[in-house]
Amino acid sequence: MSEMNITKSKFMEYVRCNRYPALNKMYRRKEMDDAAMDKFYDLVDSLEGISQQDVLDVNDIDTAHLDVMMPYFEQVEVLTARKVMADFGGETKYGTKYGTQKLFMREHQNFNLMCYIDIYNKTNDDINIVEVKATTSNKYLNMTYRENKVEHSLFYVDDQNILHLSETRDKSYLASKKYLAKRKKLMERFRDEGVYTYDLAFQRFVIGDTIEDATYYLGVLNHAYVFDGTYIDGEPNYTNDIIRLIDVTVLVEEMQGQIESDINSVIERILEDDMSRVKLGKYCQLKKMRECVYKDLCYDKFPKKNSILMFIDKHHGFKDPGGETHDYFDMIDDGMRQMEDVPSDWLHRKNNIIQQNVATTKIPHIDYQKIRDGIETIQYPIYHLDFESFPCPLPRFSGETPYTQSLFQFSLHIETAPGVCDKEQDHYEFLAKDHNDNRKELVEQLCHHIKDDGGSVMVYNQAFEKTRIKELAVLFPNYSDTLLAINERLFDLMYIVKTNSKLYQSLGFDDERAKTINYYHEDLDGSYSIKKVLPIFSELTYAGMVVGNGMQAVYAYASYQTMTQEEKNKTINALIEYCKQDTWAMVEILDNLRKI
Repeated sequence: MSEMNITKSKFMEYVRCNRYPALNKMYRRKEMDDAAMDKFYDLVDSLEGISQQDVLDVNDIDTAHLDVMMPYFEQVEVLTARKVMADFGGETKYGTKYGTQKLFMREHQNFNLMCYIDIYNKTNDDINIVEVKATTSNKYLNMTYRENKVEHSLFYVDDQNILHLSETRDKSYLASKKYLAKRKKLMERFRDEGVYTYDLAFQRFVIGDTIEDATYYLGVLNHAYVFDGTYIDGEPNYTNDIIRLIDVTVLVEEMQGQIESDINSVIERILEDDMSRVKLGKYCQLKKMRECVYKDLCYDKFPKKNSILMFIDKHHGFKDPGGETHDYFDMIDDGMRQMEDVPSDWLHRKNNIIQQNVATTKIPHIDYQKIRDGIETIQYPIYHLDFESFPCPLPRFSGETPYTQSLFQFSLHIETAPGVCDKEQDHYEFLAKDHNDNRKELVEQLCHHIKDDGGSVMVYNQAFEKTRIKELAVLFPNYSDTLLAINERLFDLMYIVKTNSKLYQSLGFDDERAKTINYYHEDLDGSYSIKKVLPIFSELTYAGMVVGNGMQAVYAYASYQTMTQEEKNKTINALIEYCKQDTWAMVEILDNLRKI
């Protein structure tokens, strides 16, 4: 693609920093067209229960992975177009394939600005522009604030189920500082709530050269939509309520000055073609789903271990003796790279003091008493449990909503007494071997293997498992009592490795010690993910496994229908081995914690 053309996706990347366009020209990373880039970001923005470490970056992603999800994204576009045609009438142009939508172009400083419109709707009186995003409406409806002890929402919903900013029907909202603070988030491109508005504002700039007056909408999935299980010719039959439109016209209009300034900056960067280093900042989107693909080139001077980036809660800044708070990007710009570079009297969080001490002495931090007391609360037999789920954009089975974490697998290792557990003989599993609704069988097997004996149900980072079990209890009321009883017995292994204030306060530890980490090793790199914790306590490894992380498990399951029987058999075995590794990892970590 000529540098004289600036597409929407290119603009969204080039606007990061001065260095990005030159790096892109030099390294020529694997190209994705606008549609593929958008769909990739739709996917990673909407995944819950999958750690950032498990998500492939845009340079590494196999197009086969996108192919798995693409039919769902295309269907979201079709469903949105169907809703637009039903609600607005008139003429509608859309297309699920890149290049088939309505194209707008605008010449600006000898560059061609280009954007394809997901849905273009024209009635006798209005033109409606809709940008479809396979995300959900809850991130917008959850934008609330309290004022005078009353809960207010940034949006209201009209008779057509369309979301509008509250100010459009009551200007008094604009006098509220709290309202304006929330509203501002909708225009910040590095925020989950604002990136899509910014995207649409660029389109408004391009379109505005041709059409002065139009209404601009985001088309998203209705998070509250519950699929009733109706199928026609084997396909789910969704009503138009599955889609919600969000009117952001007033915002994209307001952002035009900023967008023009940013476009001018991008053009200047392209013309300067300067690869000089720039100050690192939030535009790197470090450890975020949209992390810059050239991050490694800009962060090459950081040590592999004990860098300033690995401080826990670093986003809160560091306070010097004079009371001034320093942002960690400013500290990096001043030459601080390692934990040891930060003056010790700038560290006021106990966990950061521990981290710096470990980095300096190379001696792990271990709170023996907390670890031992925590382990004493665990009841035997221990049921080491792990789930795998498919966060499908569109609900597949009765009772599901968009992006329901639809469970398709569990692994269970039963430890009858401390250290008494055989990797093979004491292992139980369930795996859906097709895309039929196997949830009831999963529930039956789960309830059968986890006995009503008071034993702890061990998980790692329990929020995910706890939420899934609650959902199953609603979906299968006949098993509700058993499932909720299992939920009451959940014990998070991370509480032993890291900490949990509520648990340790109940065991008699004071507030400060209760919230202070129990264990820290420099190899943790500031993270307590099981992939970081496991190598410290075990020789187990995920390296070389056919399925070796959560995203690979999602894609493996989602790809069943495209496989030969031989490929499917290998995939099923790989899924079983991966999930079994997750629960056996907990067995080994706990066993080694006992020996501390």
